[in-house]
Amino acid sequence: MQYRTISADGHIDMAWMPRDIFLDAAPGKWKSRVPHVEETENGPRWFAEGVEMGVHRGPAFTVQIPEEDHWSNRIRRMYDVGFFDGQPHPASPELRKKDQQIDGVDAEVIYGILGTGMHLEDKDLVTLVYRIYNEWASDFCKVYPDTFFALACIPNHDPEIASAELRHAASLGLRGADFHVNTAALPVWHRSWDQLWATAADCHMSISFHSTGGSVRQANDDQMAKEYQLQLMGTGVSMFQLSAAEYLAAIIVSGALERYPNLKFVLGESGVGWIPFVLGRLDIQYEDRLTDLHFKMLPSEYWRRQGYSTYQYEPIVADLVDLIGQDNIMWGSDYPHPDGVWPDSQKFIEGDLGRLDIAVRNKIVRDNAASLYRIT
Repeated sequence: MQYRTISADGHIDMAWMPRDIFLDAAPGKWKSRVPHVEETENGPRWFAEGVEMGVHRGPAFTVQIPEEDHWSNRIRRMYDVGFFDGQPHPASPELRKKDQQIDGVDAEVIYGILGTGMHLEDKDLVTLVYRIYNEWASDFCKVYPDTFFALACIPNHDPEIASAELRHAASLGLRGADFHVNTAALPVWHRSWDQLWATAADCHMSISFHSTGGSVRQANDDQMAKEYQLQLMGTGVSMFQLSAAEYLAAIIVSGALERYPNLKFVLGESGVGWIPFVLGRLDIQYEDRLTDLHFKMLPSEYWRRQGYSTYQYEPIVADLVDLIGQDNIMWGSDYPHPDGVWPDSQKFIEGDLGRLDIAVRNKIVRDNAASLYRIT
């Protein structure tokens, strides 16, 4: 297939998943424990372990755009284009493909329901839920195998279990894996994760550390939160991508990139403008205080050899390409999230990258993702 634009960051969230996916696939003893949908006075919600896990946007789900201020303009745009019409688009291969065609996107790398594991106490249940999702995602991609390329959800509570699930995901044809850093049983720089990194390198499965937003100062009480709603929102959304600075530093100082030169990692939806500063900081600190790590290269050189980051829109990206690395940047639409650029991706791509040489532009919007995820 001839590709022009590949999005390296798309999503299928729990909200859009088929309501019976876990009930249908779970072994008998687990059927009463897996996530399921219950009707509430506020509409259908996911539940597990007696705890509500969020909204379920099934075929009966409707969106009414309110008239009050502060509603996302991106959601309004999606509404006007028909994203909320009919059955849920993200979990329907046919409707999702049509949405990508509207956006001028030929192929898409899809992140899954990793956040679901944060709601579950039973780690065996987390492992099962991710296994069911990974097998569902594999089947989903087979409907349009030249268009959809899903990433596996990997447990983060045990390196051996994570490694086994990664190897299984590779056997399913998934193209990489997503790993939740903030809730992991051990820090990314801990040597116990070497088993996972070794498996990733052996299976040619990149590991994504998708941005989840950092910890920002919260309001003291509900009244303050209501009064300062926009200030809270503005602080949080502005800092969202910057949590990945920790992920970048942690994987580099772990030494894993030295020990496993075939390991590739991705900072999902993390932006790129901040990366030169962090790399420069790492290089300076390595030569000053971290030489006992005994690296064979500077930290920034490991990034150039093995790291990637995705972004949706950054007006400064063209100015920083050479500082970040032409081979290390991947564009992604973030479909269907309101922080993304669907259905206007081509406008944003042209605005950000239009003045670049076409070969460099193609690397960012196509070639780097195609190489990493084996999209041919």
